[in-house]
Amino acid sequence: MTIQDLHTKAIEFAELAFIQRFRGNLNEAMPLFKEAFTYESKAALLSLHEKIGEPSISVLLKSAASLAINCEEFREAERHISIGLSGDPPAEIAEELRNLLEELHFQRHLKLQGVVLEPTDLQLVFAGPGIGYGMAKSDDVLDRIHTFEKIALRTIERKSGKPFRERGNIPKEIRMNIQPYISVPRAASFALTIRFGGGSKQLQIPGFENSVQIIEDVVDNITLINQGDYNSLKGKITNDTYFKNFIGLSKELAPDGDEINLVGITILREGVEKTVQFTRKRKEIKTSEFITGEESAISKEIHSELIGRLSAADEDKSNIRLTLQTGIKYFVKVPEGLGDIVKKYWGEQVKISGIEIRKNVIELRDIDPA
Repeated sequence: MTIQDLHTKAIEFAELAFIQRFRGNLNEAMPLFKEAFTYESKAALLSLHEKIGEPSISVLLKSAASLAINCEEFREAERHISIGLSGDPPAEIAEELRNLLEELHFQRHLKLQGVVLEPTDLQLVFAGPGIGYGMAKSDDVLDRIHTFEKIALRTIERKSGKPFRERGNIPKEIRMNIQPYISVPRAASFALTIRFGGGSKQLQIPGFENSVQIIEDVVDNITLINQGDYNSLKGKITNDTYFKNFIGLSKELAPDGDEINLVGITILREGVEKTVQFTRKRKEIKTSEFITGEESAISKEIHSELIGRLSAADEDKSNIRLTLQTGIKYFVKVPEGLGDIVKKYWGEQVKISGIEIRKNVIELRDIDPA
C-alpha cells in the first residue's frame, strides 16, 4: 500500500473510533483506534523511509502519536514524537509535537502508575509550561487544592439541603470529616493524591451523603463544566446560588492556559478508573451569563471593565472596594454565590467586569487576576 492508501485507511478507522467514543462505547472505540494507529504508523515510517520531505513526515508522525495516545499505546506515542522532533519539522509542527509530548506525560500519570486509590481518594495531575519534572509553582498547585476543598464543602452543604452560607464558619462536623490529606507529589507531570475524610474508606456523616458520593458528584459536575454543558449542570444543581458558586469555583480550578494547560482528576469506582481531563481554560468559563439569566436581558445595561486593587469594604452588605491606579475607588456589589471567589483576591490586582448601578458602584459579573 502507498503512503496515501495507509493514511486514508487510518482516517477511516479514526472516524469510526471517535464516533464510538462520542457515543460512550469505549470498548468498541479502543480497537478502532488501534487499527487507525497501525495504519498511520506505517504511513509515517514509510514517509520517513522514502524521504518525502517536510512538513508531510512530521505531520504523519504527529498524527500517529496522537492516535497512539488515544489507544493508550504510550510507548509508541513517545517513540513517534521523538522521531518527529529528531528530524527537521517546521517550527509550528515542532511545537505541536512538544505539546503532544506534554499530553502524553499527563496521560501516563492519569493511569495511576503504581498508585492505589481508596474510595475517598482522588488523583490530581497538572501539566503545562509551568510544570517541571516533579516541580511546580506552589500557588498554581496549592490554590487549586484549596479550591477543590471548597467545591467539596459546598457540595456537602448543597446535598444536605442547607441554604447557601454567605458567611460564617463551616460546620465543624463537615470540616473535620472532609479535611484533605495530600500525598507526596510524583514527578513528570506534577501528580498527587488527595484523600478526603481523614483516611476513612467509607466516611458517613450523620445527615449527609458519604464522602465517596460527594467526590463522585464533584467529578461528574466538573466534567459537565469541561464540556460546556451548563443545561445538564443546572439540572443537577437547581439552586441558583449553588449553581453560580460551582461555576465560579470551577473557573478557579481550570487551567489558566499559560502555566497550566491540563488539570486531570482521577477517581476509582468499583475497580474502574474514572477520569476528567479538565482542559477548558479559565477565560472560556464565564459566570456573567448565569447571574442575570439571558444575556439579552442585560445587553442594554452599561458594562464596565476595571483593573485595580481589591480590598474588603462592607462584608455584611456584600460590598468590596476596588482602587484603580488613578486612585479612584469603586464599590463592587457581589452577587450571592461569588463570595468564595472574591475573597481569594483581596489585596490583589484584578480585572473586574460588571454592570454600572450608579456612579462608582458596579455589580460584579466576572473577576480575574489582572
